[in-house]
Order: sequence, then C-alpha cells, then structure tokens
Amino acid sequence: MKPVFSIILASVLMFIFPQWTKPQPDFPVTLRRTQPVEDIRQAIVYTINETILSDEGIDLARKTGSDVLIRGWFKWHNASDYAKLAFLVPKAHELGALFGGGITCSALYHGENGLTEKQVLDMATRGPAGQLINAWNEVNCRHGTLSNPVYLEYLLSWCKKQIDSGVDYLFMDEINAALQSDEGFDDYSIADFRKFILERYAKQGWAPTDNRWREIFKIDLSDRTIATDGTMGTFQYRAYLKSCGLSENPHVTRNPLNTEWHLFRDERDDRTWKWLTDAIRAHAASKGCRVLISGNGLARYVDLQVLGVWGNWRISQERVDLSENQIEQWGSTVISGWGLAGKQVPVVLFHDWGFGGFPLLKVPPEDRRLWIRVRGAEIYAAGGFFAFPVHGPFGNDSHQDGTLPEIARQSAFYHQNKDLYLNAELLGFESLETSEPALSIALWRSKISSSLILHVINRQVEQGNPKRRTAVTVRLPVDRIPKAIRIVSPDWPGEKTGTACVNNNRLTVTLPELEAYVVAILDYDVVPEVILSGRRIVPSMHWVRPSRNEFVVQKGGLISDQWALPGMLQGNLHQHLRNPPVFVVNMPKGGSLKIHVCGVATLGANLQWQVDGKVEKTIELPDRDGKNESSAPEYDQTYELPIPAGRHRLGLDNIGGDWASIGWYVFTGETENP
Repeated sequence: MKPVFSIILASVLMFIFPQWTKPQPDFPVTLRRTQPVEDIRQAIVYTINETILSDEGIDLARKTGSDVLIRGWFKWHNASDYAKLAFLVPKAHELGALFGGGITCSALYHGENGLTEKQVLDMATRGPAGQLINAWNEVNCRHGTLSNPVYLEYLLSWCKKQIDSGVDYLFMDEINAALQSDEGFDDYSIADFRKFILERYAKQGWAPTDNRWREIFKIDLSDRTIATDGTMGTFQYRAYLKSCGLSENPHVTRNPLNTEWHLFRDERDDRTWKWLTDAIRAHAASKGCRVLISGNGLARYVDLQVLGVWGNWRISQERVDLSENQIEQWGSTVISGWGLAGKQVPVVLFHDWGFGGFPLLKVPPEDRRLWIRVRGAEIYAAGGFFAFPVHGPFGNDSHQDGTLPEIARQSAFYHQNKDLYLNAELLGFESLETSEPALSIALWRSKISSSLILHVINRQVEQGNPKRRTAVTVRLPVDRIPKAIRIVSPDWPGEKTGTACVNNNRLTVTLPELEAYVVAILDYDVVPEVILSGRRIVPSMHWVRPSRNEFVVQKGGLISDQWALPGMLQGNLHQHLRNPPVFVVNMPKGGSLKIHVCGVATLGANLQWQVDGKVEKTIELPDRDGKNESSAPEYDQTYELPIPAGRHRLGLDNIGGDWASIGWYVFTGETENP
C-alpha cells in the first residue's frame, strides 16, 4: 500500500501546490562564477542555507547562483562531525560559492557534545544570587560566561573544527552571549569586574583600601562577606548586591555600582570578541587559509556585517505591509555597519529566526515573494545586500513554498547587473521627487562609466502583487539631459528605453513601465555633479549608556561613528544610562536638524535643544498611550530645530521624567567638515 499511497499523495500535492512540485532548473552556468570570490566585496548574491549536511543541500544551492552560502553548517547544541562533511565544501566551490559555517556564542546545553555536568556548571553564567538561570526560559539550556577562558576555548574549538574541514566564513551568533538582565553574575565575571574597577580607579589614584570606595560606592570593606581581606582586592559584587537589597534587581538607579557594571560589561564583551576573532584568524593562518567572520548583528572586527531584518519587518493583518518607505533605514544601517567595522564591508540583511521562528513564515508564500521583490530591492538600492532565504529551520524551505524560482530570478538579475552595485556609489535619496504614490527612490553614480543610476521600487500592491504602472516620472536635481537612458529590471529580460526632459534646472526621467523594481542607467559623456542632502541617520536602540556623546557632522550631513548614536534618549529616571549627544557642525549658511520622535515612556520626556551650551528650545512630550514601548508609534512626529550659520556645538538632551525613542535624525542644509 505504501507505493500507492505515495503516488496518491504526490498527485494531491501537485494539484494543490504545483509551483513547488515542478522541478526547478539549475542556475545558468553562464551566470555562475567559475570560482568563489577572493574579495568578499565582490560578492553580489547571498543566501541562507541552514544546513547543508548532504548532497541534497548542495543540489538546492545549485539552483540559486549564490556567492556566499550563509550557515551551511551551524553549531547550536549537538554538533555534526564536520570532518565527515568536509567533502561538501569543494562541491560548493565548484558552484562559485563560499561555504559558510558558524556557531552560537551563547547557548550552552547540559550534556551537549559530551560535556560533563561539572563542565557545564563551570561554563554557565549565574544570576545575581549565584543561581542558575534558564536561558530563554528553556529547561536545560544556559548561557555561557564570556569571562571564563575555558568557555572561550570551547567556542573556539568548534570554529577550529569547521575551519579544518574547509569553511570559508564563520557566522558568529550572539557574540555578547545574549545575556538576559538577570544573568552575567557568575564567579568569573565577578572576578573580571573586580579587576576592571580596581584598574579603572587606580588610574585616578585610588588604593584598594581607599575611603572613597565607601564614600562614593557605599562599599563596606569591613564586611568580610563583601571583602574577605578587608580590601577591594577580594571584593565580591554579588555579596554587595545582597547587602544592599539589590539582588532582585541590580540595575536600578539606586545601585551606586550599576554604571560601573555596565561599563565593565561593554569592555569585557568587546575584549573577548576581539580575542575570539584574533584566535579564529590565527588558526586559519596556521592552516594556510583565510576565514571571513561576521557576527549576527552589527559588530566590530568583522569582514562583513550580517544582521536580521527584525525591527524593520512590517505586517498588517498578517500580510506584508509595504506602505512605509524604508529605503533610508536600510541605507542608514549600511553606514552604521561601515562605521562599526571601520571599513566599507558588505552589509547583509536576512530574515532571522529565534525561538519564535521565521517572521517571514508568518505571512503566506505570495507575500514572501512580494517582500523579496520589493523590500529586497530597497535593500540593494540602499547599498546593502539581502540574503535570500533558501533553507532554514522552523519549516523554511524555498522549494516547498514556491519562492525558489523568485530567488533564482532575482539572483540572475543581480549577477547580470553586478557593476551597478559593486562598481558604483550611492549619492542619496533626498531631493529626488515624484508625484507618484508609494515609490522608493535612490540615485547612484557609476565608478567605471559616465553614468548616473536611478533605482525605483514600487510599493503599490494590487491583489498580492506589485501594481503594474506605466509612464512613471521621477525628477532629479540635474540640469542636463543624458544621451541615453537604458532600463533594466528583474521583472523582464533585456533592456528598455526611457525618456527625459529638463525644466527649471531639474531633469524629469520617464520610465515606460514599472512592476516591482527598475534601474535606469543615465549615460553621459561627462557625468554631471549631483549634490543630494538630508540623509537619515538612524541611531541604535540599545538599553545601555552610550559609550560616547560627541559626533562630528561631516560634509554631506552624515556623522562619524553613527553606530554609537543613541536612539533611546534617556531622561532623569535612569541617570546611569544618560550620555546625551552633542553634534559638532559647520553650516556656512545655516540649516536645521530634524528629529523623528517615535514614542516616550509613561513618565514622559522633555527635549532640550542647545546651541553652544545655550538652551534655544524645549519640546514637552507627555505620555500619550501609556504603553511604555519604544517601538510604539505614539508620536511618530518630526520636529525641526534651527541651526545658525557657522561652526557650532549642538546639544540634544532629555530633561524629562524618562526616555524618548528617536527614530532618525536629518541635518538639512549645506554642511562642511568642521
């Protein structure tokens, strides 16, 4: 009966799901690379392929034309025998793809990979009272402590095994160990913290018996449970928390050491991540090879940035919502990724998962294809890359849900037109105008030809697909007509031709047709100078004290070290988290700073605008929704703050009760380097 049942089942599935029962052809050999890229900056297509444990995974990769197979291997708890899987790596190389591996730097399971209970207990972090904590509320799962050298070597050992088996790239998940607020108080971290504050205050002339430990931090060195020898040399932070009644919540304002603790954690996490990346590269070098590294999220010391879409995922009534123009958010993420890495590395976004599964799987397959066509194009047009979801956990399978043909089609387009992305530079988004609704627009300049490159993405949807539009016009701040306009798109083969005219020193480009995405190449004998302004600066939404507060506004309106700019502008409630930003700016003709406020805490906020230390304006922001959620569109309002001509130091403070969440900043007006 089994063969008969299989035939019946296959027939039923073919009737219901014809799109994925139809065999998908291999990616065209003429578009596929003959060998993997030597320079990661030349990769154009990234895919998620978790995991490739047999030829079946390679066969699936053969359909997509990917340059980088992300998470082909991944160690979460019990790991595979990578030496036995090493035969798969050369097969990926034959497809022109780099083979990616990776590990978690956080999850630690009892009994995983033959670890004894003693080993797990030694490597697991603890709560403020020294207790074990269930990571993510999952029984028998812990978070490791980054202060334990044994745990770091354990993490490194899995990287070494994958490198020895041939991986080209390692995806390092949760590089700060993903500690919850009630974690991180293990003996190793406590000892690390003691060393940190001793060294920090020794530079200021404090001795281990200095009276200032008591006067400023309320540390009673005579209490032998807190300091067994009566000096800071044996200081026990957990005992200190207990004596102060802070074990239930160590992060409250009344904890005198809370700021020091968070400074320590930032320093320790950065130090251990640097050690791990150095050790990984050193091991690869000892084997005569190189390995690329990314975190999961924007990180330092990496060769490429890879991060989840997460906060930029928009749905409405369980369907994809394309109403918001998100191109500037993607562009700002790219700038932050470059700043944090210290160089222009690829910034790759993907649909991440957690214990809640793929967000992408929460919408029907037709919406997944729609997201790939529209939001994926926005990411590319903003200077980033989208890693197409080929295969992953929680039932993510592009072959079964019918998205694989779309991934292959998009991959072919980006390969055919890779020079438009890899050999060009983004000029910006502002000053590009259209009377058409629901368009995302970006303008680039080619580095290898006299061309401007106009990207236009259609967010208007009709019956689950981009609404086909004709005679779409876009106006550019350009006063010359190009000699030719060539239009390419993943939605049709070959090229089409556009038209243009100039009125009032602005160029109007007419696109004959638009489905999801078109790229118009404007050819000139000499490319005209184009100055765009008003790039959005999207800050980081982290619940930590910003590591710096001074930011230099550069020519063009972007800032240095954008990654460090806080999105959570703290008020009076959390003094230990306050470090309000100061912008150093030079605007010869003056201008303004636009700030977009998303929401405020239930205690409200009060923004204070300062020019050279003098308060020029305050904005009262009382609570409106009572939700206390930073992502809630409680205000969703933009405020404009004037900037006088010349060089100035501009301060933005919050003197209100609690935090305000800032969605983005924009400097408008001509800016020069200070």
